[in-house]
Amino acid sequence: MISNSTVEIPVQNLQIGMYVSDLDCSWLETPYLIQGLLIQSRNDVEKLQHHCTHVYVDVDRSEPFVIQKHIPHSLLKISSEYIKQKQDNELSTLDPLLHRVKTYDDIRTAEQEIPSAQKAYNFILTLLDDVNSNIERNIKFDTRAALEVVETLCESVIRNPDAALLLAQLKTTGKELYDNAVKASVHMLAFGRHLGLPRRELIVLGLGGLLMDIGKQRLPKEIQTKSSLSLKPNECKQMKQHIAYGVEIVTQLSDASDEVIKIVTQHHERENGNGYPQGLHANQIHPYSRMAVIVDCYQELMGGQPGMPGLRAFEAFKELRGNGQSGLNFALVEQFAQCIGVFPIGSLVELNTGEVAIVLTHNRTQRFFPRIMIICDIKKNPYDAPIIVDLRKTVLSPTGIAYAIAKDLPQGTFGIDAKKYYL
Repeated sequence: MISNSTVEIPVQNLQIGMYVSDLDCSWLETPYLIQGLLIQSRNDVEKLQHHCTHVYVDVDRSEPFVIQKHIPHSLLKISSEYIKQKQDNELSTLDPLLHRVKTYDDIRTAEQEIPSAQKAYNFILTLLDDVNSNIERNIKFDTRAALEVVETLCESVIRNPDAALLLAQLKTTGKELYDNAVKASVHMLAFGRHLGLPRRELIVLGLGGLLMDIGKQRLPKEIQTKSSLSLKPNECKQMKQHIAYGVEIVTQLSDASDEVIKIVTQHHERENGNGYPQGLHANQIHPYSRMAVIVDCYQELMGGQPGMPGLRAFEAFKELRGNGQSGLNFALVEQFAQCIGVFPIGSLVELNTGEVAIVLTHNRTQRFFPRIMIICDIKKNPYDAPIIVDLRKTVLSPTGIAYAIAKDLPQGTFGIDAKKYYL
């Protein structure tokens, strides 16, 4: 099917990793009777060459580095011009509570916003210390103070979400539950901002994200931060108890709103009824909880475990889209993918020149062309002065080729500590 995210290319230009969504002939004339094909070998290309001249490649469903390397910059820019229209069409299918009421513009650069985001981040960590101390003593914690702290983080995200997203990616405290809670809060705030929700609702989302896994504080320490994929059957049963513990905490030890309680209660429900604790279906799940489900799944896919690294962002979103066919809200998955981007803030990437860079900020509509900081030369030695490049613009390297991202890199590759450039 031809859509606003497809580009037409000659069949001989197909590369492994491209997703073919349509042809210039009938699919019934080819060996591929089901419409849609991920190119996995040169054999796929040769088969198609016998039947058609041009194909339509879906940019969103193809491997990002293949797309960026082999599809002309001008065509990708044309494709990206349709993203806003696509977003608006998707938003119209969502619950009315999630319909856009405001379009937020960045009023500071990420660099300008980092000090304020850092201050808000530190406030959140202090709050979590206080909340956990009260939980241990079974003393009610001050929800108004929590809202004020989340409001500070919310204001930073409204000005520019990239600064808080960068800190969430790079900053660690040594307390994994804290780090995950702050990430969830930042992701929920950024997600809500992307959807265009009003400020008061963003604060609800931020607090819900912060508290949605608070019940894990009452689990045995050895399973608190385990991935669901690595849990043994008896541990899985224990892990599910964190919902009941969380609901007990937010209802008995706080004055949290109904929406926050819903996020805590429902962030493991699935739209097909296969979630827990209640096995809710579709519209039985609160819209904010639907957002929280996606954030929770994304963080788990990206987090990994010892001996099992997390997924690349592209792989994580491919997994979420697959889950969208059963348990996640597909339109919301697409919106969250637009919000986080192909190259998440703080990612390490290798360029086509061999240099290494850090992704600084998103270009909101041209997701393949972020703003980057080049920090290492082709021998992976750090530059004395990092080079800032906006990939939306055709910037030539000293060798005369236009900069492009070749592949992403795990954090810590080549001994690079991205935190030292910001924190």
